[in-house]
Parts: sequence; structure tokens; C-alpha cells
Amino acid sequence: MTYMQNDQRAAYKAVIESLAAGRKLRPAFVLEKSRAKQAEWLLEQLNTRANEGVTAQIFQIWLLKGQSQMLITFLDAAQIAHDGKGEVTELPEVIDDDKAEASVTALLAAYPAQQVALYLHMFQEQRPGGWDSLTKAIAARPELKLEA
Repeated sequence: MTYMQNDQRAAYKAVIESLAAGRKLRPAFVLEKSRAKQAEWLLEQLNTRANEGVTAQIFQIWLLKGQSQMLITFLDAAQIAHDGKGEVTELPEVIDDDKAEASVTALLAAYPAQQVALYLHMFQEQRPGGWDSLTKAIAARPELKLEA
């Protein structure tokens, strides 16, 4: 939430407007609260099943914008072409097992396991069913299991 509040203000405000409207509240009601209380209110809203899509969008913003080096590390290790900043024109249909393994290993060498687990889960969401090779590479590492 701190990243959204500080670095993605427009997206943060849009999230509050969307969630407030869903609760039949004026966005100003939430925005007038302290930043800590805003974050607390947002987390309460994001913990509901109805707001899973908004939660996914927040994670995507954080991962793509706030953690771009993680994205680049993954893409380079998986040998997926990008613009140098992590933007991919077209994701591959298949990621070879060795490339999936290399990408997971590279991420774990540079980032905490829970952060890697979240990143890989969100990356898998970019394609229906994800990539089988990544599913196998993730499943082979208990530290990449996401806990509810």
C-alpha cells in the first residue's frame, strides 16, 4: 500500500474510488483518513472475494512498476525477449523446462522466496492455465508455496 500511496497515486486513487463506490461511500470519506487508516480500510476491502480482481491489479502494478528488476531478471533467465525495461510484445506459448528452471533459480538467488512465489503466481495468471514448465519448477520448491 505504501508503494501505491507514494509512487502510483493515480492508480491508488482509482482503487479507492472503485472500492468506495462498491460500498456506497464517497471516496473523500476514505481519503480524509490518515494514510495508515486508508491502508487498513483498503486491506479490509481487498480481503473479500468480491474484490479479487482489484487485488490482482494492485499486485500487477506493484510487480510491473515497483519490481521491474525482478521482471527483467525472470525474462532474461527465461530468454523471453523484452524492451530492456521488462515490456514484452508477445509472451511465448511454451517455456522450455530448462528455461523455466533457470528463471526460478535466478529469482530465488536475488529475491526472498515469498516475493518470488507471488511474482511467479501472478506471471502464471498472464495466460490461461499458465505454463506447464513453470508449474513444475514451482511445485518442485516447497518455499514457493503461497499460503492463504
